[in-house]
Amino acid sequence: MFARVSRYEVPREMLAKDIAGVEATKKRVAAIPGSVGMYYLVDPDSGKTMAITLWESEQAMRESEAAASRVREETSAAVSSTLIAVERYDVVAKPWTPGATS
Repeated sequence: MFARVSRYEVPREMLAKDIAGVEATKKRVAAIPGSVGMYYLVDPDSGKTMAITLWESEQAMRESEAAASRVREETSAAVSSTLIAVERYDVVAKPWTPGATS
């Protein structure tokens, strides 16, 4: 599994609107071939946010670049956020289930 991490700064007065749009963004990302999930993290004090999208393979992540870029641009414009960075990672550990033995 692979992850793309996009970091933003959202004006605090736009943070509620940004959060309200997350479900629509998740649906857009889910429609991109190879997508396997998304997390959205928010620091309400600073207005910093982070979108972590998960991809079934490195190839799927790379092939999604154009579509993901459009999603970033459109969602950023809607709340006047600033894109700080886009980074790509190989996921080497995934969440565990409490009580599971493996």
